[in-house]
Amino acid sequence: MMPENSAIGLKIRKRRLDYSLSLRDLAARTGLTASFISQIERGVTNPSLNSLRKVAEALDVPLLFFLADNSKKSPVVRRNARPRLELEGLTVMYEMLTPDLSHKMEALIGTLECGSGNVVRPLKTPTEEIIFVLSGSLRVGISGEEYVLEEGDSIYFEGSQLNELSCASDKRVTWISVITPPVF
Repeated sequence: MMPENSAIGLKIRKRRLDYSLSLRDLAARTGLTASFISQIERGVTNPSLNSLRKVAEALDVPLLFFLADNSKKSPVVRRNARPRLELEGLTVMYEMLTPDLSHKMEALIGTLECGSGNVVRPLKTPTEEIIFVLSGSLRVGISGEEYVLEEGDSIYFEGSQLNELSCASDKRVTWISVITPPVF
């Protein structure tokens, strides 16, 4: 959605300027083009999950940094006010369940549309994660093994072992992820 992506773009721009980086500097660090980064910053285009991860790594922030609103001090996250990140042609969506990233864990709801998925890149920081499937079927690749989780199933793993998340059903899959420490 445009408002969320505009907010993402503004946070990228602010963080880039805080580091005194030009668009070309950030492009060199990410392997993306300066014009593409400029379009993201202006809210003209949606970044892919992979592109946003590259930007997050280059700016030394967790991926969900672009969602978090650290000005809110309430411990409650209302269902209609969750920070939301929609990517890759709206086939991947993440919503934060935790109010910010200042705690020892983060929780989010993930959604993949039928036929979609992504290859997961290893995180810089060692993590532990649990996934609980709310609806649909989720294919989880861990250390070369593949697991298909159905509604009500859960899986625990170290973040460095995760290499794939994809929809394994003919309908949307939705799950809850809890990660510690909050680095996603």
